[in-house]
Amino acid sequence: MGNVFIILLIFFYTAFFEPLRARLLFFSNARIDNCSISMYGRPSELIAFPSFIETWWFVSVMAFFIFIILYLSIRWRIENIKIIAKERLKTQALIGEQYKRKLEMELIINYFSSSLIGKNTIDDVLWDVANNLIGRLGFVDCMIYLWDDDKTKMIQKAGFGPKGSLEEIHNQPFDVVIGQGVVGYVMETKKPVLIPDTSKDNRYRPDELVRLSEITVPIVYDNELIGVLDSKHHEKSFFTQRHLQILSTIATLTANKIKSIEAEQLLLQTHIEMYSINEQLSKAKLEALRSQMNPHFIFNCLSSIDNLIQIDEKEKATLYLSRFAKLIRSILENSASNVVPCWKDIDTLRLYLQLEELRWEKKFTYQLIIADEIINGDYKVPPLLIQPFVENAIHHGLLNKIEGDRKLMVNVDVLNDHIHYIIQDNGVGIAKANTFKQLNKLSYQSMGLQITTERINLYNQNKGGSVTITDLMNKNNEPCGTRVEVDLINQF
Repeated sequence: MGNVFIILLIFFYTAFFEPLRARLLFFSNARIDNCSISMYGRPSELIAFPSFIETWWFVSVMAFFIFIILYLSIRWRIENIKIIAKERLKTQALIGEQYKRKLEMELIINYFSSSLIGKNTIDDVLWDVANNLIGRLGFVDCMIYLWDDDKTKMIQKAGFGPKGSLEEIHNQPFDVVIGQGVVGYVMETKKPVLIPDTSKDNRYRPDELVRLSEITVPIVYDNELIGVLDSKHHEKSFFTQRHLQILSTIATLTANKIKSIEAEQLLLQTHIEMYSINEQLSKAKLEALRSQMNPHFIFNCLSSIDNLIQIDEKEKATLYLSRFAKLIRSILENSASNVVPCWKDIDTLRLYLQLEELRWEKKFTYQLIIADEIINGDYKVPPLLIQPFVENAIHHGLLNKIEGDRKLMVNVDVLNDHIHYIIQDNGVGIAKANTFKQLNKLSYQSMGLQITTERINLYNQNKGGSVTITDLMNKNNEPCGTRVEVDLINQF
């Protein structure tokens, strides 16, 4: 517009002012006022008529035209300034809205990172979010749903508005199954829903009051639906995309907080269980040490050594004493650790069997069958775990047998990544052995088997290990021995 105005000024100057100036200059030089001009031999006067550009009407039109141009130019400038100012206001409003959203998000994040630090239960977190966070957003009704214990439906856990207390929630229960109402739809799809007019949506299901708009977002963690955050309002089209974004952020942070609390509670429970297990293991370890250092066994060994010395069986006594010392040293060394290499534990068991064989003057024979994988592998077990079973097989199974040979077999192998023990004898069997115990009226009751079973169960931690004792029968359905199988999980 400015360029057009300049061109018109140049044109007006060329068409009007320049010819006018030239004519005035001409008449001035010719001295028209004092000169006579002759025509047809007669003197005459030269009368000069003004050009049309010098007429009043032309000047008036041009002046009006110039005024219009100036007016339009000024108006265009004003309108242009208004448009620029309006665009600036829009930009500033957009920047202000973005800043407001950013500030709201920062406030929400700061709230979760600071205000909820002291909240250690899920209920405390949900009520704090409902009252102190959602309540600040200008909402009049909000409810947080979580799964029930069976995960078959969702129940109201915390709210703001008409159901803003636990008592009100209990007085007016409102449960939702998958696909039922707006909340049920979100449970099914795991997607947020914004309804500007509930009267036009057949999914709407009123609670204690009828609301005209609703917004619902899922509480999801790692694609796992934890709960639903639902808010309603009595005005139509109250909720906006900004509200949807804010509630989605709150739902995400709430899901993270819930999972964090669940992880902490699980860790605490695990620590409690581990403490209990360690306490029981320590107790079992002490009891196992007492059973391994059975005073009757030690007394009998020393008595056997003394008898050998008395009858001048010095070489035999020396061998017995040497093996006895090795056994005691091995038991004491292994007792200092919760677990020992399996091959080392078997060596200790072999020393024990050698002593028992010497003590009972080879009244029984034994066989140790150890898999190469056990000997060469890195398998570890509690010390002298199966020794009480072996002792029981010798004393109550084999030595009570009157006729026939007495055989003991100990097999150690790896089965399904478990350490598998088999202790089998061809003695009198469990029932008959118990009868002998009653007839002999023993003044003490060995706790070795019970303690060992407890140790095995604690070590396996209910992860698949087992202890099985079987009374063997022959073809005539008569007892012919006992078979003990121990399945020990491999924790290393």
